[in-house]
Amino acid sequence: MSANLLATAIRIASAAHENQLDKGGSPYILHPLTVMQNLRTNDHELMAAAVLHDVVEDSNDWTPEKLREAGMSDRVLAILDCLTHRDGEGYEDYIKRISTNRDATRVKLEDLCHNMDPRRLKGIRPKDFERMTKYTKAFAYLTRTNNLDEEIYQ
Repeated sequence: MSANLLATAIRIASAAHENQLDKGGSPYILHPLTVMQNLRTNDHELMAAAVLHDVVEDSNDWTPEKLREAGMSDRVLAILDCLTHRDGEGYEDYIKRISTNRDATRVKLEDLCHNMDPRRLKGIRPKDFERMTKYTKAFAYLTRTNNLDEEIYQ
């Protein structure tokens, strides 16, 4: 069952991000796949949430209801609910909301790490430094509020 869930999640993410490129010009699907892999876990529900973490936000084709119909579990949907920006929500409020769910926090920390990797960019501009500063603050907040410091650095 859980391996099936993960395979379905990967198929959905691949279709949702088809023809999308990241800021460095690479296929966007490589980002959620990397986030998933960097979790270093065999928890298939957590991995499914990681690979789907941008799908609802970045694709008009996928809603939480459609993901449920496709077989995503309540846990995966709860994680995705935390990871999906809400209309009118500020970034700090978004990060605070994520911090209320340990699973969502783990995914977001890997997402932030990958988003801060300068090798993903064609060059670094002042705008990139500003974004990395914002992400670094979010990373520090999430690790502190969930006592994940030890897990991350082991």
